[in-house]
Amino acid sequence: MPELPESGRRGAGVTRSVLSLLMLCACAHSGTGLPHRDVFVGTLPQDVVGAVRFDRAALSGSVVLVTFIATWCFPCLADLASLDNLERKFATKGFTQVLVGLDLEGRRVLEPFAAQYALRYPLLVGDDRLRSGSTPFGPIRELPSRVLFDRSGQVIAAYSGVVSPAELERKVREAVEARQ
Repeated sequence: MPELPESGRRGAGVTRSVLSLLMLCACAHSGTGLPHRDVFVGTLPQDVVGAVRFDRAALSGSVVLVTFIATWCFPCLADLASLDNLERKFATKGFTQVLVGLDLEGRRVLEPFAAQYALRYPLLVGDDRLRSGSTPFGPIRELPSRVLFDRSGQVIAAYSGVVSPAELERKVREAVEARQ
């Protein structure tokens, strides 16, 4: 995936160090094993902004969508409506989602962001470790990036960059309706 030029891009330092699912996408589609959700969740920050609390135990047995965003990322902002739609449609059917904010300014920009958009799901504050790519999935080079886990914690889809809301909803619906 080509990266945007660093000049003229707010948060260009984040681009170099922000997480990329390029490797994850290749692994997910090639059938090679990826770490179990618990390994990944163990790397998620616990620092939550906004009114919604993050309960790791609530992820167990759920279909989970983890989305990496930044407040300066226009596609991330445009994507919030489709994430809200997924929450409305599937939250009562065993679906949960978590946003991970990768802004360098951390809580200082993520708190007003969570309040402004009245998020109904946790927004976690990504730390330097996540931004530097110290995750089971390696660095993320494009935002938003998403990883969808089935109820057993296995990666079933990964998207880097913009994905059609219909495609994302189809994958979530399949995962929610799948028998384990």
